[in-house]
Amino acid sequence: MHTRRASQLVTVYVLALAATLGLLVVWVAYVVRTAGEGGDWRLLAVGSVLLVFLVLALTYQLAEALAARRYALKQEEFLSHVTHEMKSPLAAIKLHAQTLAQQEDAEPEVRRRFLATIERQADRMAALVDAVLESSRLQAGRRRLDLVPVDLAAFLAGYLEEARRQVEARGVALVAEVAAEVEGGARVFASEEALRQVMDNLIDNAVRFSARGGEVRVRVAVRGERVGIEVEDDGIGIPKGELSKIFDRFYQLGREGAPLRQGAGLGLSIVSGLVREMRGTVRAFSQEERPGARLLVELPLAGERP
Repeated sequence: MHTRRASQLVTVYVLALAATLGLLVVWVAYVVRTAGEGGDWRLLAVGSVLLVFLVLALTYQLAEALAARRYALKQEEFLSHVTHEMKSPLAAIKLHAQTLAQQEDAEPEVRRRFLATIERQADRMAALVDAVLESSRLQAGRRRLDLVPVDLAAFLAGYLEEARRQVEARGVALVAEVAAEVEGGARVFASEEALRQVMDNLIDNAVRFSARGGEVRVRVAVRGERVGIEVEDDGIGIPKGELSKIFDRFYQLGREGAPLRQGAGLGLSIVSGLVREMRGTVRAFSQEERPGARLLVELPLAGERP
């Protein structure tokens, strides 16, 4: 459907461009013929300029129409992904709830296990809804962070311990390398909540593209007037042609239907938006000679380190 619509837009543009160029030829022929009879050559210049502007306007309209169509397609894919993501936990919740209702005399351990599954799936749905809302707020420019100096050593001490347990539960090792100057009290202007969201999304993305038994590495170091937070995995990597797209809203790496295409494609776009609100930058790197990808967040230091 998208391809057919895009083809129609291009066809209309080509026809309009051909008509415009035909008009230009007729105009030139007319001016040249009348110029010998006392016509004004300035008409040729004025008419040519106007027709050139018409061609540029047509080209701009085509580009805008194609861009709007691409965005609409991404939204359609997003709705499809969100619907698919919600179906799975909803089905699990319904199944376990029905089973509990039918087995009123179930053993306490069985009931606890079923209730734990229901709670876990409900949390999964809540996380998806939160991601959609967060992405929408960032897209609309309604997300304003209260930036304060955050002691990275103190933040990472608690965060990495909790994150390591969650990552290892998924069969992947989490290795952290925090530089001495960061441990010495480096601070960044940030929001702890936003910083946690950024780290959660970066690590979740790295784990998702890592095989069981793989390793995710987190490196934190001072880089001039900024602190660099690096998350690296040994997964499939990122093709060079997609490096500039992975922070786009709704974008997902890989072919449609591939097993690694999970989620709604919002995690890294949320990272990009939050880092931007914290006056920082985020970039992605992937080396063809070795597996994996590396994402680097840089945040400004909060004054001089104590």
